[in-house]
Amino acid sequence: MKKYALICMLCLVLAGCGARAGSRGASSAMHPKEVDLRLNLVESHITGRQYQLALQELLKVEGAADHLSRYHFDSGLIYLGLDELEKARDGFTKAVEIDDDFAEAWNNLGKIEEALGRDSQAEAAYRKSFSILTYVTPEFAAYNLGTLLLRQGRLKEAEDFGRKALARNWRFIPAYKLLSDVFVAQNRMDDAEAVLKSGLEADMNSTSTMLALAEHQVRIGKSSEAKDLFERIAKQYPKSSEAKVARDYLDLLQ
Repeated sequence: MKKYALICMLCLVLAGCGARAGSRGASSAMHPKEVDLRLNLVESHITGRQYQLALQELLKVEGAADHLSRYHFDSGLIYLGLDELEKARDGFTKAVEIDDDFAEAWNNLGKIEEALGRDSQAEAAYRKSFSILTYVTPEFAAYNLGTLLLRQGRLKEAEDFGRKALARNWRFIPAYKLLSDVFVAQNRMDDAEAVLKSGLEADMNSTSTMLALAEHQVRIGKSSEAKDLFERIAKQYPKSSEAKVARDYLDLLQ
């Protein structure tokens, strides 16, 4: 009886091994169209912040998609969402090894390197990303590099990349705030105010720019103009996160 039970157990183990081997074989033999559809599903889960589901779907196509930069880019996004930064770095690194012109992957790799405290690697990745002329949104790489340079006190270079971000996309609001911070660090207060006003002209509904401009005007003694902006935020955008800050300032300026 014991011998019979042992044989049955051995058969179950072998069957399980065969099933797993068959699963890998099926993944490797998966048609490219199916791989594409499954990666679409993965990316849908990523967009919905369902990172565990995305990872489950991604692993199903590993054998058939491991050679694709898209597969590893998605891997990087998933692990980033799961706060597994080293694994995210591995994903983006593999993506750019496969496709050296994958600008978005280079930019994301830069963000990961910066988060891990590897500034020199982050700078190199941002510069590579920005240098790829086919990148649809190069302002992101320019802005990220500019903020890194500002943090390091390299103000002239930071200003240069802030301007480059706006040259690529004049509606990219974060770049106006970057330039303002650079000017403040250089004690160029009038320039800081002027660039924030330009940012508000680029997007009249940007509450973050309104708040930044109003706060700067308080610092340089233009309380009356600042009060007008705080009131505008509080009245026109009462549910925004900036409205609470604006109301606090209004209480102080009474």
